[in-house]
Amino acid sequence: MRAIKLSYSEQGHGMPLVLLHGFPFHSGLWQPQVHNLSSSYRVITPDLRGFGQSEVTQGTYEMALMAQDVLKLLDDLGIERAAIMGHSMGGYVALALWRLAPERFSALGLIASHAWADSPAQRQAREQLIDAIMERGAVAVIETMLPRLFAPNPSTDEPIQAQARDMMRSASATSLINALRGMLQRPDSSDLLPQITVPTLILCGDSDAIVPPERAEAMARLVPNAMLITIENAAHMPMLEQPQATALAIRTFLSNQRRTQSES
Repeated sequence: MRAIKLSYSEQGHGMPLVLLHGFPFHSGLWQPQVHNLSSSYRVITPDLRGFGQSEVTQGTYEMALMAQDVLKLLDDLGIERAAIMGHSMGGYVALALWRLAPERFSALGLIASHAWADSPAQRQAREQLIDAIMERGAVAVIETMLPRLFAPNPSTDEPIQAQARDMMRSASATSLINALRGMLQRPDSSDLLPQITVPTLILCGDSDAIVPPERAEAMARLVPNAMLITIENAAHMPMLEQPQATALAIRTFLSNQRRTQSES
């Protein structure tokens, strides 16, 4: 299957920063961070294949295929190297892109994401969710995922959950199924971690039940030049739950990277 032209938004000037959304969302997930970071960086937020305004294609959305889409976007924009960060599924895509073209990275970010393949139980859960989507569409994803995405926060729960629900509802059943199959089939990428040669941000929510902090800590021990940042009072959606803290974490990491490069 060929790479496709992705829909994307671009804001700001400076070092390119590509933010890849997770499943089952779209690039609007990053709106608070774009507003914050575009004063210093050229922030690019694509809609991954099948999501947002990008083309819905048939067949499994393998992580390597979606990585090729992102690579095509970099080529189309004339970007040789960028800081590429991915949330959840977007992190899987970022790791697949590292496997394909590590020379295109100035930095890597894994946000509420990890490098390991699905366990048998996780694979079974994805298969069951695919069956439910075939019967009931996107509502099956909302009912299954929404209760696990957020840390309890009475002051913000309803607005951010409504925002997440709207994004989830916008995805087609075809895209949801194809992306789930791609995640289900993705290879284990933990072998890549000791080989990552660029500065790497590993960011997690302290209450994330989907990618627990222990997984982030394990990755940080394996990546040679990792910065581990834990966002308090956040679960799997730190960019929505704690938008300013998440933007500050990304800015701190990138500023540290820039300072290190200028000193070397």
